[in-house]
Amino acid sequence: MIRLGICTSIDRAAAMKAAGFDYVELSLSQVTALSDEEFEALAREVDAAPLPVEAMNSMMPGTYRILTKEGTPAEVYAFLEKGFTRAERLGVKVIVFGAGGARRLPDDMTMEEGLQGLTVFLKAAGELAEKHGLRIAVEPLRAEETNIVNYVREAQALAKRAGRGNIGALADLYHMMCGNDSYEDMEKGLIHCHIAERKERAWPRWGDGSETDYRAFFGALKRSQYDGRVSIEGRAPEDFEEAARASYALLSALAN
Repeated sequence: MIRLGICTSIDRAAAMKAAGFDYVELSLSQVTALSDEEFEALAREVDAAPLPVEAMNSMMPGTYRILTKEGTPAEVYAFLEKGFTRAERLGVKVIVFGAGGARRLPDDMTMEEGLQGLTVFLKAAGELAEKHGLRIAVEPLRAEETNIVNYVREAQALAKRAGRGNIGALADLYHMMCGNDSYEDMEKGLIHCHIAERKERAWPRWGDGSETDYRAFFGALKRSQYDGRVSIEGRAPEDFEEAARASYALLSALAN
């Protein structure tokens, strides 16, 4: 059965549970940047929350650079080791590798060189993640956010090149709609999903104009017998509780 979550802060867990959601998705970049004291306070809050933290997005901030002629700098892996250790403490299962700025292809590098560099990086990151019981979901991002790995098929191919059992692909409906991506490509290799509506990247709800795409998205997941997670990732609403109820009504109807 597909599990439904929201990319938000842990203090929203009670409202999410009341609406029907299954888990919270936090930001790895934000959690890794916390001081030790701040992280311990967060960990206690997560332990007491009515919903688990099962996923984390934003694997690293754009201030880091993965692709350089000299290879991925050691500081990137040090950041990931700290982040993955904290993610394991919080009970996280999957980490989303979006990081559009960090993975951006530099002008002095060909696309194939960039893909090879990301492959080497993911092999190493996957090994680090495995030590902490984590999987990594490669997220295709729209062209406005990065210039490499923009489509689901490209994320699948990169995950396959990495050749690790704990690395797979992500499908994000918002990015798919922006790039006219193929729903047929969703039918293999996915380990996580994100969703938002097309126009404003707002939370999904009946009557927002993206219903046709929602149905196609969940139809592809059902055909592939996907039983992972789908997280709302979009512009935060003014009325969180009302938006959560409205989104859950749509997502639960289409997911099950």
